[in-house]
Amino acid sequence: MEEKRIEIDVNGQKFKISQDIVDKITLSDCEASKIFLDKKSTEDNVVYFERNAGLFGSILCYYQGRTLHVPTGFCPGEFKDELKFWGIDPKHLSKCCMGQFITFCDDQDVLQILENDQIKKEQNKTELISRKESEGMWKCIQAKGWLVLEEPSTSIPAKVYFFTSALFVLASIFGLVCQTHPSFRRKLIKSEWEEYFGDDFEAYKGHFDGSNTANTTIPPLPEMVSTKLDFLYYIEFITVAYFTVEIITRFVLYPYKYTSFFCDFLNLVDIFSLVVMFSIYFANLANPKDKYEKSISDIIHCLQIVRIFRLFRLVKNFTGFRVLMYAVRASGFEVLLMSMFLVVAMLMFGAFAFFSGDTAFPSIPDSFWWAVVTMTTVGYGDMVPTIGLSKCIGGLCAITGVCLLAVIIPIFVNNFVMFYNYSKVWRTASENDYANVSKTVPNSCHKIVPHTKVTPQSI
Repeated sequence: MEEKRIEIDVNGQKFKISQDIVDKITLSDCEASKIFLDKKSTEDNVVYFERNAGLFGSILCYYQGRTLHVPTGFCPGEFKDELKFWGIDPKHLSKCCMGQFITFCDDQDVLQILENDQIKKEQNKTELISRKESEGMWKCIQAKGWLVLEEPSTSIPAKVYFFTSALFVLASIFGLVCQTHPSFRRKLIKSEWEEYFGDDFEAYKGHFDGSNTANTTIPPLPEMVSTKLDFLYYIEFITVAYFTVEIITRFVLYPYKYTSFFCDFLNLVDIFSLVVMFSIYFANLANPKDKYEKSISDIIHCLQIVRIFRLFRLVKNFTGFRVLMYAVRASGFEVLLMSMFLVVAMLMFGAFAFFSGDTAFPSIPDSFWWAVVTMTTVGYGDMVPTIGLSKCIGGLCAITGVCLLAVIIPIFVNNFVMFYNYSKVWRTASENDYANVSKTVPNSCHKIVPHTKVTPQSI
């Protein structure tokens, strides 16, 4: 007896399939099965599907008992949607297509990090633009002020603030770096020596008034005492005052919950660096001698290096920097894996080098340093194998390091390139959205204007 055939129309292209295939589809809980079940109650013998006819051929091959392949020339994302519609698990893909499909899915998961952050950023910007025209005067001031502080592309005052802030950040870092160089330091003058010696200055007074030059009992002045040039003090005071006013202004104009203000990394950097600077000032007031020589307060001084992190505030709106941060986040597991392998290899080759009997390796911790330098292909040359066995170990250590880095680093590079290419799509879309929102926001708008999610498929 002739097997019953069911005619289906997939986006205008007709197929005839057996009842067995229809039964297989209806057994799965998918959209296609619901359409087949609904069709049983109608007199029309043709089942219509508004799906991609080019992809249906692969779906039909799978239900006929053949292998499932991704058709050439089609987007894996669209094929993934078709698999879901027809109730097919992606694990049934053939081995030749599985790698391509898994790579695509992993890339989409990675890009979701950028997409979520971009959506949040655009929604915040849209909300601020809406608040600029709101009825509440204080909310309007907050929104306008925060746009100036955080969005350099929104107005001329925002650009002026950005370049001014950049100038102060660079000046602050310039002062921090230059004060450690001998060219930017000078000897103390009399008033500073008085501050340095305190009550003991009378014993050294002869060095300055010339009255006791022949007196050999006058103790000599310390030779290693110096201070930075005066203009560096002025730079430091001006920049500290500017950053103090800036952080207070940011806190006052912060348009969201104040608790989230202290969760922002850059705000914490500003607060911490200011606390360090004021701590140094109070410590110098309590003991002026600490300004001119090394002391326990140097622990506080070394924390000034936190000021360098202010550079992140300057570059955070640049696409390249943001893409780099996204790539680091997305490659966190690979970086952790590489670190673990480096530690294991360091322990192994460090121990081998020490027990090789080479006197160039006095201890296992010293050998650890040599192993890390060798695996990362730096090779300072401070520790060099001298016998045949340790040279063989060194060669294996170098080859292992090269292979390890060659395997892990391309994953990070791939994520960076992928984020950078995708960011171009977002940049174009966000510029168009901002232009449209600026023109259409009503005067009494209180709600966030909906932001359209941009994906490669929608473009």
